[in-house]
Amino acid sequence: MTIAIPVEGENLKIVKRTGQAPYFAIYNNNEFIKLVAAPKGHSHDEHKEHHHGDDEEHIQGHSKSLVNIAECDLILVQAIGEHMKEALERENITIKKIRQKDGEFASQAIESYLQSRS
Repeated sequence: MTIAIPVEGENLKIVKRTGQAPYFAIYNNNEFIKLVAAPKGHSHDEHKEHHHGDDEEHIQGHSKSLVNIAECDLILVQAIGEHMKEALERENITIKKIRQKDGEFASQAIESYLQSRS
């Protein structure tokens, strides 16, 4: 199972808001594979300024940030907006919510998630 987690960067610290993550950590089960950039469909400043009136355009913007995780089966998230959620569902990536107590770093969250499944 290939799992993505939104992170800050090489430190693999989890980013709370999935749509604002600059990177995704990619794991095969509990083995770290790579760190990939999250190309932005629109900048964070544009995100603050624009209104969510055109839902389809907004979803398409988030879809652009998922190009590097398209092969993933699952994404672990702490918080996710409705447009990012829709974009992930369109890519057939399963979304699982995690809590801050599951860990501050991707490896901790992966371990906690995998243990909860056994």
